Amino acid sequence: PTEDGGLYHIVADASFTLEDGTQIVYFYGEQSIVSTESSAVSTDDTQSFSDVITSNIGVVAAVVVAAVVVASSSGNDDDDDNGNGDNDDDDTNPFFTDTGLSDSDGITKDNTITVDGDGAWRYSIDSGVNFIAGVGNSFTLSDGTYAVNVIQIKKLDAVGGTLSVTNVNETLPLVIDTTKSVFTSLTTVNVKKDTVASATIYTATTNEERVTYTLKDGDQKEKFTIDNTTGELKYKEKQTQIETHKVTIIATDVAGNKAEQLIAVSVKVIGLSTSIVWSGIGDDHKINADEMATTTLSGTVAIIGTVTSINISSIVFKQGDTIHTISNNLPSVDANDNTWTLDNNDTWTSQLTQGDYTVTVNLSGNSGSVTDSSSTTTTAVDTVKPDQPAFDFVDTGLPDNDGITSNGVITVSNLEAGITWGYSTNGGTSFTNGINSSFTLNEGTYEANAIQIRQIDAVGNVSDISKITSPIIVDTTDPIFDQQQPITANISPNTPITTTVYDAQVTNLNGGTADEGITYSIKGTNADKFSITAGTGILTYKTIQTSVHDDTITIVATDIAGNKTEKSITVSVKNSAQGFYANGEKALDFN
Repeated sequence: PTEDGGLYHIVADASFTLEDGTQIVYFYGEQSIVSTESSAVSTDDTQSFSDVITSNIGVVAAVVVAAVVVASSSGNDDDDDNGNGDNDDDDTNPFFTDTGLSDSDGITKDNTITVDGDGAWRYSIDSGVNFIAGVGNSFTLSDGTYAVNVIQIKKLDAVGGTLSVTNVNETLPLVIDTTKSVFTSLTTVNVKKDTVASATIYTATTNEERVTYTLKDGDQKEKFTIDNTTGELKYKEKQTQIETHKVTIIATDVAGNKAEQLIAVSVKVIGLSTSIVWSGIGDDHKINADEMATTTLSGTVAIIGTVTSINISSIVFKQGDTIHTISNNLPSVDANDNTWTLDNNDTWTSQLTQGDYTVTVNLSGNSGSVTDSSSTTTTAVDTVKPDQPAFDFVDTGLPDNDGITSNGVITVSNLEAGITWGYSTNGGTSFTNGINSSFTLNEGTYEANAIQIRQIDAVGNVSDISKITSPIIVDTTDPIFDQQQPITANISPNTPITTTVYDAQVTNLNGGTADEGITYSIKGTNADKFSITAGTGILTYKTIQTSVHDDTITIVATDIAGNKTEKSITVSVKNSAQGFYANGEKALDFN
């Protein structure tokens, strides 16, 4: 009910009676008109029920989908005249708990909406466009802002008819926020000894603007005060002792979410200090030649108390009695984050020779009234390259200086202790770590500079690279005897010594030309009876053989890389009445 005389359109498939007894439902077909009739319906007392119907026929007929009369609160008796179903002296919303900083601002971390009473009910979060069946006596909302009248609760009767629809947030938007603030301030702070109690020693900050700050009981809370609005932390009394105190700060956002952060406040003597970091030198704190060409020196200044106008007055490098000082073109200290960087420059890097150095960065602040000379770091400079390695291989070829070998082992020498050495077979494109003092080449041809060897010391200095200056051919394939040749030969007694007893046929590769690149030799017990032509493999007796007998010898074929293949043959000296065949050719008939 609102003002007397108000007219509303409702769905009225069944008749019902309103509780206050002054409202009457007038049906018009499938629609209905509700008139709050009382003495105040018309000031001239001339309005009648017929007048009400007549004046609203067009409105009722024009409505296709009727709206539902919405009451401000279901089932709550109200003795006042404001019609909102609430007690004027109590702004508490009966549906949710307002946990915000103000308990009536509609901002809450409690996303549970409570539905009172028994019976079936539904709820809507889109102004009644869609209703969802309720379960139990509550439902939960996702984080977000819900405009006025967006959240509604519909009570149903036993057969599913609507008894009432109630707005959860009739006067204010409802804001659900279950996310705590996040602290953005540091967890440690340094305070100068004897700092006055009125000085702000720390300011708490979060990712939200509207936050209330308080201190949690425990630790050393009794020593501190905090401004609820600004988060400024102060000591209650001047601190005269060097010690550390802890306190937990609570940040409560407008929804009532609480975040906590423990901070440690260290009372110290005021001063400046800086970290000192060499870039790109690794964890060994040693600088090699390559690193020296690119490294920088940098750091972050730490401030104890209040220090302004911070600058670097000098940087000193000391090795024993040798001192190099940089006093010009010094890096500046960034006022935003107190960082500084000394860029790489040959002017100062060239002064650092082999050995251990102590680096001191001298600081100044407060127009020179605060200084620091205690910030140091020690590092070792080692820019000396290891010796150039050497290598060799066994040239097994014929001759022994042609770079052709059947032995692919490369022996490496002049290696320093504790180093890592590597070799490349692709002209230095990539290196493989070596093992012991040798490596083996695969069969193939390696052009000049293809094979390279280097060594790297413990701090990363790289030696000069050794390279082959002329090609190396690695050939590990043995030569091949003609498999069609027999392993025996026959001659007659008294055959002339110029007669070919056997002609060896050997190729360096399958399908190659016989005898090309092959050197022949013989061995065995009877080798002194024969001669063999080194380039052709033709075997002859040294003397005329007069008696019948057999001689077995071994023919050795050696290719240009020194690979050897052997074949044993038997030469039979015997009579033949009708002549004989020697090495496959018919000889004269001496019958």
